[in-house]
Amino acid sequence: MKTITLNLYSFPELDREAKPKALISNRELNFGFEWWDGELEDFVNLCGYMGIRVLKETINFRGFYCQGDGSCFSAIVDIARLQLAIKEQSWKTYAPKQEFNLMPAAIDHRVMNLVAKGLLPDEPQIICRKKQFGIVVDLGIYVIDGNGKEHPNTFDELQKLEEWLRSVGEVLNNHLFNSLENQYDYLCSDAAVEESFLNNDFLFTADGKSANHLEKLYNI
Repeated sequence: MKTITLNLYSFPELDREAKPKALISNRELNFGFEWWDGELEDFVNLCGYMGIRVLKETINFRGFYCQGDGSCFSAIVDIARLQLAIKEQSWKTYAPKQEFNLMPAAIDHRVMNLVAKGLLPDEPQIICRKKQFGIVVDLGIYVIDGNGKEHPNTFDELQKLEEWLRSVGEVLNNHLFNSLENQYDYLCSDAAVEESFLNNDFLFTADGKSANHLEKLYNI
């Protein structure tokens, strides 16, 4: 039988050379849970103040710092409410410091009146693509009226409306991805990892290796 005596240290007790080693080897410490859930919930709430009902279960993302990374989401859009929300920056009721470079839709007011009355479009959507990230929109319009007549001027305005909705969706999608990336970066940071060390009473050997498993064996 051998008896081993080993001194263990809290993170503040480690020397200058051991601390960086402890941080590097535990960089993924804060990812043992659905760390993104708060960011998704925040995004859903923010969009709600803009007349955009995001379906949280459809939000998808992959990151970070690799080619092909991105995010997407599906939502039902109240066009008239969104138009007003952009004019009044209604989202600031929820997030006072949040800035969006958004402009109201520049389309014929008569078409916007039809939208406001619920006559056009049927059910505008932002669509989450299954195999790739980015924004797809669908105004839900297939026939302008029941008599089958074509209305090229109205269609031109609706195409403008669709492009405007796509641009709004892209701004929001970029905000979503950036917020996830920022949270990821914070959780990887020295400050966040060190905070977890302190909150969870982490112990280390003198060279900065985690020793919590040793303490658990001892307690058994």
